[in-house]
Amino acid sequence: MFSCVAAAAGFVLGWVLILFWHLQGGGSPVLTANGLAYAMLAICALAGIGRCGAKWLPALKRVAALIACAVLAGVDIGITGLQGEVAQKTFFAALLGIALVVLAARLAPAGLRRRWLGGEDA
Repeated sequence: MFSCVAAAAGFVLGWVLILFWHLQGGGSPVLTANGLAYAMLAICALAGIGRCGAKWLPALKRVAALIACAVLAGVDIGITGLQGEVAQKTFFAALLGIALVVLAARLAPAGLRRRWLGGEDA
C-alpha cells in the first residue's frame, strides 16, 4: 500500500504534468484529453485522501477529492490564460472527468473501494 506522502506527491505531480501540458499546448486543450487527464488526477486524489484522511467518512473523501480537483482545474485555467467560452468548456470537461471518477468510487465494489480509498469502511 502507498503511504500518505507518496499518494500526495503523486497527486501534486499529476497536476503539475497537466499544467505543463496545457502551457506547452498554448491554445485550447483537446476537451476529451482534458477530461481524461483530470479523471486520472481524481483517481490519484481519492487514493491520497483515502490514505491521508483514513478516519474520514467515505462521502467526505469523495467530496474533498471533487473540490480539490475542481479548484485545481480552475487554477489551471487561470494560469494558462484561457478566457470566455474556451475556458468554460475546458473547465467543464475537467469537471465531468472528475465527477465520473467520484461517482465510480461511490459505485465500485467494496473490495476495490477498500484498496483504492484505503480503509475498511470505504
